[in-house]
Amino acid sequence: MRLGTRLAPGTIAPPDDRSGDGELVRRAQEHPAAFAPLYLRYRDRVITYCRYRLGDDADAEDAASAIFVHALHGLRTFHDGGDSFRSWLFRIAHNEVVDRHKQRARHPRASLDEAVFIADPARSPEERAVTADSVLRLRGLLASLPTREREVLELRLADLTTAEISAVLGIGEQSIWTAQSRALARVRSAMERQPGEVRSDG
Repeated sequence: MRLGTRLAPGTIAPPDDRSGDGELVRRAQEHPAAFAPLYLRYRDRVITYCRYRLGDDADAEDAASAIFVHALHGLRTFHDGGDSFRSWLFRIAHNEVVDRHKQRARHPRASLDEAVFIADPARSPEERAVTADSVLRLRGLLASLPTREREVLELRLADLTTAEISAVLGIGEQSIWTAQSRALARVRSAMERQPGEVRSDG
């Protein structure tokens, strides 16, 4: 899902996703200023993931900034012998949103239903309204899932592979497939219900 963010004139374009992260990581480890291509490659995915997890655009943007700061500071400790850079980055993202949920529990605030969506000037008001409604519905469906199933789907929506999700959550791949299957079944069931119908699965 694109976020409607446009690069300013003269900004370096994100590198081709077909190329691996390895060389980009090595350059950034040698020269922190070279972290920019990695940031541009994963910025939208991380912000989208944070939006699904946090339900608030401003909070998601703030969380994403913190995630990339943590990633930059910890990049020298990263070794690609085990995890991919992407799974390592999303483990940082997962930990960040978990910490923010804990903070919210300690300091409750207004309902997430009141979240304000960032307007994309390239879209009509009608298109933005449809997008906002779809995102709210998806957030609602995800929020209704058991924690493990929700976490798996959110990471899948961020385009992570099963192996990467396994590395982020610290669970086996078979458990991921099981959680994903159950989550999708619940989502399909919820989407098939008539508007206004409420059912408790226990």
